[in-house]
Amino acid sequence: MPLDIQEVRSGANVNVTEVNGTPIAWRSQGEGRPLLMLNRFRAAMADWDPALTAALAGNHRVITFDSAGVGDSGGSVPDTLEGAADVAVALADALDLENPHVLGWSMGGMTAQILAAKYGNRLGGVVLAGTTPSFAVKGAIPLPEDWLAVASKEQNTPDDMLFIFYTDSETSQAAGMASLARIGGGDPVAGATLKTTMQTRAAQGIATRKFFQGEDGAFKRLGEIKVPVLVANGDFDRAFAVENSLALVRAIPNAQLAIYPDSGHAFHFQYAERFAEDVTRFLASA
Repeated sequence: MPLDIQEVRSGANVNVTEVNGTPIAWRSQGEGRPLLMLNRFRAAMADWDPALTAALAGNHRVITFDSAGVGDSGGSVPDTLEGAADVAVALADALDLENPHVLGWSMGGMTAQILAAKYGNRLGGVVLAGTTPSFAVKGAIPLPEDWLAVASKEQNTPDDMLFIFYTDSETSQAAGMASLARIGGGDPVAGATLKTTMQTRAAQGIATRKFFQGEDGAFKRLGEIKVPVLVANGDFDRAFAVENSLALVRAIPNAQLAIYPDSGHAFHFQYAERFAEDVTRFLASA
């Protein structure tokens, strides 16, 4: 893949690299085999829980980034998730990441499925966290409208985020507030504040709808995936139910499954250290 690569700016732990003419913002933490992190709908790289990235960075070089048209990056959001996968692999090439592992959350997990099918010979292991296959896949349950209505608000409050990402139990709610505080540098409101634009939301919505409805054909390639895959989720994900994780495991050859108790869409923030240990153990053999 031809690349136009130029390091253009570095500061405040954020690097910006020109990739095919588009400035892509990224951060690197830790040492070891690279782990490329693909983010959720509407999120910027500042929305990763630092407890999770720090735990993963104990064994990997963790690369978080804003894809094209997101956060601190330039360009436009691709109109398909395959386009987002192409941006991710182009960034990996630009950074000379050799056989990186990939961890995709939610929309990032959908993109990671495409990466695994299209670029599997260039990857290590793939972790699909809190995500879903196309709803055209047998056993997959469509996204609930009440969840989508809250997740699509112009701005979200901490209470919104607790509904979107956590269960109703006191334990999960407390874990959610603690995570939001970490993300917000001590302020849960700052942690809940959206860091991307409504334009980004609209463009990502177009791409994810094509994926959900099977219009992009990505679901037809799940059986072609040959890289090791771990599917993980909370046992009460309001967005993508456990049945969707099971549908993924059944569709991807030799995929493994991990389900975390009393947790939702952000189970990996609630169980940051435990999840990081499970991911590290899985990727060690990939």
